[in-house]
Amino acid sequence: MGKRVDAYRFFMRSLRRLVDKYEGEYVAVVGAKVVAHGRDGKDVYDRARRAHPEAKMLLAQVPVREAMVLGSRSLLIL
Repeated sequence: MGKRVDAYRFFMRSLRRLVDKYEGEYVAVVGAKVVAHGRDGKDVYDRARRAHPEAKMLLAQVPVREAMVLGSRSLLIL
């Protein structure tokens, strides 16, 4: 069995790639995988929760390239 990857660490390590692919969108991350994404955070959460009802999940908005990230207030671990 592989090592379990923390969703927050995956998000932070992958931020550049996530910006390239999901800039400005909300993403739901389970382990080391984006399981849902889109412009509406509630919709992203609902779709991810239906697909992964028991999983510990990270819901975050991927910043836009011009944004300055000062903290992790846009991150929500559910």
